[in-house]
Amino acid sequence: MTLSLRLVATVLTSVGLAIVGVAIVMGLLARDALIDQAEGRARLIAGLIAAEANRAEAFLHEIDAASLLEVEAQAVAIGRLADMSRPDDLAMTLAEITAVSVIDDIWLLDGSGRPAARAVNGAAVGVAGRADLDEAGIDRRELEPLLAGRRFAVSLRSAPPGGFERTLRYVGVRLRPDRFVLIGRVEDGAGDPVPAAGLAEALAEQEGIEAVWVVDDRLEVAAAAIGGARGAALPESGRALAERALNAAVIDRASDKAAFSIVGEDALHVAAPILGRWSIATGVVVMRLPRDRLDSLLLDVTALGAVAAAVAFAVGSMIAIVSARRIVRPVTALTRGAEEMDRGRFEPASLDAIAGQRDELGNLVRVFQTMAHEVQNREQHLEGLVRERTTDLRRKNEQLETARRRVDEELRIARSLQGAILPRLIPEHEAYAGHALMTPAQELGGDFYDCFLLPDGRLGVVMADVSGKGVPAAFFMAIARTVTRAAAQEHGEAGRCLREVNEAICAQNPHDLFVTLFYGILDPASGRFDYANAGHNAPFVVGEDGGIGELPPTGGVVVGVMPGLDYTERAVVLAPGDTLFLYTDGISEAMNRDGEAFEEERLKHVLAKGPTAPIRAVVDNVTSALEAFVGDAPQSDDITCLVLRYLGSRA
Repeated sequence: MTLSLRLVATVLTSVGLAIVGVAIVMGLLARDALIDQAEGRARLIAGLIAAEANRAEAFLHEIDAASLLEVEAQAVAIGRLADMSRPDDLAMTLAEITAVSVIDDIWLLDGSGRPAARAVNGAAVGVAGRADLDEAGIDRRELEPLLAGRRFAVSLRSAPPGGFERTLRYVGVRLRPDRFVLIGRVEDGAGDPVPAAGLAEALAEQEGIEAVWVVDDRLEVAAAAIGGARGAALPESGRALAERALNAAVIDRASDKAAFSIVGEDALHVAAPILGRWSIATGVVVMRLPRDRLDSLLLDVTALGAVAAAVAFAVGSMIAIVSARRIVRPVTALTRGAEEMDRGRFEPASLDAIAGQRDELGNLVRVFQTMAHEVQNREQHLEGLVRERTTDLRRKNEQLETARRRVDEELRIARSLQGAILPRLIPEHEAYAGHALMTPAQELGGDFYDCFLLPDGRLGVVMADVSGKGVPAAFFMAIARTVTRAAAQEHGEAGRCLREVNEAICAQNPHDLFVTLFYGILDPASGRFDYANAGHNAPFVVGEDGGIGELPPTGGVVVGVMPGLDYTERAVVLAPGDTLFLYTDGISEAMNRDGEAFEEERLKHVLAKGPTAPIRAVVDNVTSALEAFVGDAPQSDDITCLVLRYLGSRA
């Protein structure tokens, strides 16, 4: 897509999205305004019904107060009558009163509040004490002010646990300190009425309202009207909305300003709580309003948005086309100039017409012309430098290649010399046989082994590993081997020999290198093997029966760290057929591609497979197992091992 088309598409898309967004916002605002209007009407209706209910409640409260005074007078009269009646006739007298009057229950209590007599609905009832009050659902705590003499009369409601189907309203009167009368009448538990039937019918006739329901605090319809006619069942959506409004009124006392609405497929339901005295919800007003106005408003806004979008598209298209052509023309010329510059044929003067413009594109072209001049000058300068550097680099490469070949040749000679100083064969003897292998990780290695005869006919065996790799380690290895051989010829004890080696190396160790070293002496006549260890891996002893173990440690410190160190010497006696395996950590610490080490356990497993195999076969088995484990991972350290088998003095 060309730049001009992208500009046109960008402008049209931006304008279109803006118009559509504005239309959607206008529709949503209109919709919310209509819903807010409906909720406001619901709150107004709820307020009217609440005011009417409060007036009715106040009237009922006055009636209830007068009724209580009347009941108190009846209680006093019944108490006086009880005082004048004989005890035998008392129960029958009370029963006759409950049979012919509106009084349903009469109790006579003594000074401690214990029932002395009772009559219910024309029948005398035996009393057994305080338990009778509990069975009738009378809370004794509400009688305490009366019994204590703090009040002349009290009013309470019973809460029957199951003996009565309806609640009784009781009035208790204190006649004297030892006589109390408690009379009760049946009370209808319908709750506070919602006097709104006529108001609901009048509201249902208003334009824009299809139906009105007035629901009490038990979610039962107290009044309903559809189109001015009475009677209409509250739909489930309206019931759920009424329950939500009622719960909100219970939780939030400021719900007189709240209303709830649900937009259905064909109508809008609105609910508002009816709050009585003390902001207590006594009911809910639910209204059903048609969706015609809401749908019509949304349709008008959508149509208006479509027309505005079409006009904006047309105007934006013309503006975008004109602007795109004006912007793209200099950019096209600049692009063509960049292509010519890439081919080396650019003429900066070809853009002078555009460079004369006093806008961002003119500035861009002027910067491009300046840059083109500098680039062309630098290219000419760089071409000359490249020719000079190429000639110089060719000459340096030839010198480096010559030096590399010389270094490779010197390293090859050094490697052959290093291999030459190590014994290729173990000294032949009828009492023992051996074989060794050393494979350096680089051109030169730091590991070394040695086998030599001592003046008394015993065999000296050395296994060592110099710190580091390469040329420094190789030179240090040669020094350590020479010093070890000299000390071994002079001292016949392994520990004394290592002490002399450590003293000599510490005296000539400018680079602070060190070496781990194991030195052992085999007596071919007895099989006694004396040894000392300077921080090296303990050799393995493989029995002829396949048993394998390590030589006990001696606890020596590596050679070259500090002078004045002593090395402990230990000895073992080898049985005919026992095999010693000396090695460096290049075997046990060899890594594969997954970073796993070969470790001593795998080495033990390989050695135990062929305890009686030929000496060379033991070395081959170890190297084969090591190659199979490592795979194509690079060798990280020198690999060195020595196998010595004791055959016995008469083998």
